[in-house]
Amino acid sequence: MGQERIQIFIAAPKTMTAQIVWGTAYLTTALTLALTCVVALGFLLHLGSSVRRELLPLTLLAILVATMVAPLVTGRVIDRGTLMLGDVVENVYSSFWVNRLITLGVLALCVERILRFLIRHEWASVRGWGLFWAFVVFILSNQIANGIFGSHPFFDHKYLYAFPVYFGFFLVAQTQAEFCLRFARDSLLLFFVCSVLGAVIMPQAVIETGYSGFLPGIPVRYHGLGTHANGIGPLAVALVICLWRFPYHSCKLNRFSWFLVLISLLLSQSKTSIITAGVVGILLALYNYEGRKNSSPRSSLFIAITGSFCLLLSGVIAMVWLGIDAGQKFIDQLDVHDGHSVATLTGRTWIWLLSWQEFMASPIFGYGPSIWGPAYRESVGMLIAPHAHNQLMQSLSSGGLVGALGLSFYTVTLTMYAIRAAKRSKGMSLAFVALMLIRSITETPFNSLSVIQLEFFVQLLAMVACIGFLPEKETGHLSSIQPENRRKAGTTMRTQRGGADGTTSAA
Repeated sequence: MGQERIQIFIAAPKTMTAQIVWGTAYLTTALTLALTCVVALGFLLHLGSSVRRELLPLTLLAILVATMVAPLVTGRVIDRGTLMLGDVVENVYSSFWVNRLITLGVLALCVERILRFLIRHEWASVRGWGLFWAFVVFILSNQIANGIFGSHPFFDHKYLYAFPVYFGFFLVAQTQAEFCLRFARDSLLLFFVCSVLGAVIMPQAVIETGYSGFLPGIPVRYHGLGTHANGIGPLAVALVICLWRFPYHSCKLNRFSWFLVLISLLLSQSKTSIITAGVVGILLALYNYEGRKNSSPRSSLFIAITGSFCLLLSGVIAMVWLGIDAGQKFIDQLDVHDGHSVATLTGRTWIWLLSWQEFMASPIFGYGPSIWGPAYRESVGMLIAPHAHNQLMQSLSSGGLVGALGLSFYTVTLTMYAIRAAKRSKGMSLAFVALMLIRSITETPFNSLSVIQLEFFVQLLAMVACIGFLPEKETGHLSSIQPENRRKAGTTMRTQRGGADGTTSAA
């Protein structure tokens, strides 16, 4: 016992010394990182104040880079439509150091823009607050409230990142919407060029062979460097919208861009995206035709009615083309264990059924944001279903009635702002919103659980188009007219006085 006490007495100072050393090292590292963040933020504030162009649009390129990094570095292999599934994908996208650095950079740029907004007191000149608060309601109801009050409470700090990023782009859209959309056009073109290079260098990570799609004689499906072929389809449509509204000055570059994006869209064999491209083309063509004539309320009403009809028609075509069967045949084709059936609308019906059951089990706040996560997919035997494959079903299953109401409020508000901005944007705002609404039939384009995913990328572009091209405020218009009227009145009074003085002197 005496020897043991002596050994403990001797070891205690060593343990205490080691704890002091490690504690000092930890504290020094924490203080150094904090000081580095402060200095970096100060540098960004100085740079953002001195540079004419906003820095935040770099986030759009960062999102695309984060998407391209995973297939390039991990060396994925596409086998019968199967990429990296289940936990593999989520571990890569959550722990991969490049994505973490990109997320940190994105948040730093957002914080810099928000601080500059507060320091300069810019809130008086901001337009479109209604759309921003509608987005806040959507996030609170679909990611926060259900994470607290849902049947399976769950919270992740990444759910909060959508607020600063969306608000930062909301501020950029006030003055530099065109620059932001042009930069998005260039970034998307770079993405598709890199995807083609990836198809040449490592085709097994980009092209799926042996695929039986709707294109006869073409047994391949083009996934690009995106997460899936259904993911690069909406990016192709977004690039089509940007090229239509903001073409390049070089005719050769324009032709190359159009050829590349249309070929990529067709080879992706994404039926929803191709249907969306047709509707978007009709909307943009209508606005282009009406722009050559004198606009009138009648023409705007005609375009709105035509656009609504196109949306309804596209929904019907999507239901028929994607393969819905009726009656008993429709029920018999439901196969829970067939992984490849999820790529068709018939296979997705089982996912919708599960989503509806989870909604009925917890109708107010739903299951929670962790639904369709790895644990839930494993419990129901659907390892390849990352979401509900329908935006309304996603909100109902994860957020219940509260989530569905938040989604409806945000969707209606976004559509109203798109209609208001349609004239100045030449239909661009309506095109982006139509892209999101049509994809809502079979996908979840409003998903904002991660700020470096492609769905959030398109959502940011839609918001920028809706806010950046809003009609000018009436107060601003009047304030610009009043000084001119005052100058004219002053000139008239001076002329009258001069004439009166000349008459008096002559007399």
